[in-house]
Amino acid sequence: MKNESDNFSISRGSHCLLMGLDGVTYQALLGNLSLTGALIKLNDDVPNGLHVGEMCGLMLNDKTKLSSEKFTGRIVELDSGSVGISFNHQEHQHKKHKYSANQN
Repeated sequence: MKNESDNFSISRGSHCLLMGLDGVTYQALLGNLSLTGALIKLNDDVPNGLHVGEMCGLMLNDKTKLSSEKFTGRIVELDSGSVGISFNHQEHQHKKHKYSANQN
């Protein structure tokens, strides 16, 4: 049996929203989307409030179900109206510890 969330689909050129750290949302069109990232085209030139390396949110709208998929990513590319977002970010670096059976 298929889960309803498995039916989510989004096509190139679909409307989406980019959310910057400053809380401002920007209207955009989806260029490419994969499991590792997205390329979007802003309706206006890239604003000064967006910077490579900072976290952002991407909201994709599925009009057939009137629901939205939300992703968190890191801006990896900015140029004249295009924004590249990577979903492969790590907020915390985990340290590996060696444990010994003789710890006091």
